[in-house]
Amino acid sequence: MKRYLILAALLISSFSFAQQDESTTKSAKTIDGKLVHTVLFWLNNPDNREERKTFEKGVKELLDGCEFITSSHFGTPANTEKRPVVDASFTYCVVITFASKEAHDNYQVAPIHKKFIAENKDLWNKVLVYDSSSLK
Repeated sequence: MKRYLILAALLISSFSFAQQDESTTKSAKTIDGKLVHTVLFWLNNPDNREERKTFEKGVKELLDGCEFITSSHFGTPANTEKRPVVDASFTYCVVITFASKEAHDNYQVAPIHKKFIAENKDLWNKVLVYDSSSLK
């Protein structure tokens, strides 16, 4: 909440400068973070409720407890229109943003991240990671 109040104050103050270059104004539609880390998981037993609960608890602990994360999203495939370009075969999607590559690198070796992997790696059979850096 505090982060959003600060962001709102910054946005309001940026509009007060009539001569300000448009490229320096942060868009409300911009993801909060310079590096986006997208992870797709395919569970071994996606219909097993207990395994899903275990995995969900582990992800929530990771997201809530890691100091290097700027923002996050945790979800399942959306019920959107089936199209050839849409892959909804995964079980879970985790999107994490970081303020910098260094924050991402610290996350990778953080004890809470290593704990999540150690305690949950037997629940999945496939993981794909997509990392991207902001052009802004």
